Amino acid sequence: MRRFTKKVILGALLAVIWAAQASALVIGTFNIEYFNVSGKKAYSPEDCSYLARLIEESDVDLLALQEIEGDATMRFFVTKFLPGWAYSGNDTGGRQDLYFLWRKDRIRILDGPVVYGANGSFRFEGKSYRLHDRPPMVGLFLDIEGDRRFHMVNVHLKSQSTRGKEDQDRAKRYNDFKRGAQIDGINGIVGSLKGAVFILGDYNVDDPKGTNFPLLSLPKGSYSYDDRKSRLDYIGYRGIEMSDSWRIIEVETSIPARSTKRSQSPDHDMVLLDLNWDGSPSSTKDVEDLEKKEQIVYVTATGKKYHSKGCSYLKGKGEPMSLDKAKSLGYSPCSRCNPPK
Repeated sequence: MRRFTKKVILGALLAVIWAAQASALVIGTFNIEYFNVSGKKAYSPEDCSYLARLIEESDVDLLALQEIEGDATMRFFVTKFLPGWAYSGNDTGGRQDLYFLWRKDRIRILDGPVVYGANGSFRFEGKSYRLHDRPPMVGLFLDIEGDRRFHMVNVHLKSQSTRGKEDQDRAKRYNDFKRGAQIDGINGIVGSLKGAVFILGDYNVDDPKGTNFPLLSLPKGSYSYDDRKSRLDYIGYRGIEMSDSWRIIEVETSIPARSTKRSQSPDHDMVLLDLNWDGSPSSTKDVEDLEKKEQIVYVTATGKKYHSKGCSYLKGKGEPMSLDKAKSLGYSPCSRCNPPK
């Protein structure tokens, strides 16, 4: 990409948009590519400063981050380079954790973040496998100025890589099937949430299929993953009506000192959604129709029954799933909580 030119154009575009819509909410997704500040391939203080400046200048209010190496990395990054910001996430001890990052003067977290599906599994060609290597994470947020409440779902789906696999065809089938199973699980999560919901992250495939919510992406000819000219990063929404004023914006984030002609680092760009909305669902009827169309029940990794939310048998560990999906997988209704049939 021609980074300098794009930044000038982006700056001019942002100035026009935000001058006209000073109170607009701006959310986004950013896969920072193994973001760590110590050890192998660590981001230097100069790298961190560069990223922090891009985030500040983008005027984003709330970001869903992927591929973060835990709390220590985020604590160093935010404390030193992003004063006035807050973060929260799922520190697993690995290198690809999910986090939320937000401006404290514009956004407040009301609940969570909650991790879904950490123990989930799926079956592929007769065997059981772990469903989520990077389980989805949900937070409830408040846009302070607009007094608008909304959920954010941070996702990072199975990659397309088949590197090191002897049976390449099977590896590709496995990847595609696993992403499909993950999307089914995310559909269940989204269906269980009330009000406006945004589902952001790295879907790891161009043109994802099977979501029960619309997906917004960069226009054709623009790529969030430049190395392979792909659009892997999407922003989905549900429980809110899209407006003509919504804008999808790309922010080039590759750090010159870390990048080469063949490969950029970070390898994903920020994808932002600038939106204006009143915080209400499309209409009461739309919400009622959605709830009637897709009833949500809850299942456990080891059980054979599906349950209503709050059933004592769940012990707080149930995973949301559509009623139709639960039936198709062979679950039967719980006799205690009398879920929908």
